[in-house]
This record gives sequence, C-alpha cells and structure tokens, in this order.
Amino acid sequence: MFRLKVESEEGLCKMKLYPADPEFSIGGYGRDDILVFKGAPVSLSAIQKMLEREFGEVLISLKENSIEIEMQRTDCTLVMEDIAVAIREMMENAARDLDKIEEVIKESLEKYLRRVGGNNGN
Repeated sequence: MFRLKVESEEGLCKMKLYPADPEFSIGGYGRDDILVFKGAPVSLSAIQKMLEREFGEVLISLKENSIEIEMQRTDCTLVMEDIAVAIREMMENAARDLDKIEEVIKESLEKYLRRVGGNNGN
C-alpha cells in the first residue's frame, strides 16, 4: 500500500509513508487532510488518534506526497512495522466498510425498483 522510510535521530523516531498502491492516495475529495484507499476516505486526525491509543503521543503531518509520523522513541525499529500495519488495517477496514455500504445501497435500490415496477420486491 505504501513505502516506508525511517529517519531516526536522538530519541526522535520519524517515519515517512509514501503511496505505492495506485488505489492509495494522500488527499482526495477536495481535501488535503485525508488518505483514500479504494475510494474510502480516512482523516489524518482519525489515524493520529488511533496511533496515540496504541503508541502514545504521535505527531502526523503531510510533507509533499508523504505522511510524516513523529514520536519520542529511541529505536524506531521497535514500532515501525506495528505502525505500518495499524495504518494499513485502518485503511483496509474503511475500504471494506465502503464496499458494504455500496452493496446495501444497491440492494435497497433494486428492491425499490422492483416494488415500483410492480414485481412486489419485499
């Protein structure tokens, strides 16, 4: 989904995530502060809150075409993979939720059209 670059310096762990999947983008729907995967938007603030629950104080910002994550850690390697997995899972869950919503809307519309057409779509 994304490439990860780690820059660690004196107790500060800094990671940059770069989009690597064509279905994953930074920004979309007219906003800069969201990530989009398979059409499903997730706000940076939601990602930040999720990461803070799991890892403590985290700062997230956008830099050019990357997401920059900073935290107070002496060793980035201890959390780097866990953070990447947490973000990936959040984005995949949002995409799955969007698919389910689209499926429910489609089924409801089909029932409505059958009902309106006289085919008793109950």
